[in-house]
Amino acid sequence: MAAGSVANRMCDLRLVDDERFSLQIEVSRLEGYVMGRSDEATNFTPDIDFVAYASREKGVSRRHAALISFHGAPHVVDLSSVNGTYLNDKRLPPDQPIPLERFNKLRLGTLDIIIMIY
Repeated sequence: MAAGSVANRMCDLRLVDDERFSLQIEVSRLEGYVMGRSDEATNFTPDIDFVAYASREKGVSRRHAALISFHGAPHVVDLSSVNGTYLNDKRLPPDQPIPLERFNKLRLGTLDIIIMIY
């Protein structure tokens, strides 16, 4: 069952192998968040930065994927990443919003993330 557009729903992100990272975003305010890793050489910092979690070694691009609200529901979009974005073990096509369910296993390169919508 896809998560619909309900006020005050929350999107909870956690890394599978690292308890230091936890982020909550209100779904109704999910205008768009780029996920990736910062890069000192280009001075780029994504909205959700995984650089402190060995993301470079795990194949995370600077602009890897985005969390967005599409038709009032949370979606994920692969931003044409080199190493791919996987949702529940299926590789996502680039630049297409894919709806998130209540429980989601997201993988950026080999960085594993759990996203829960509640």
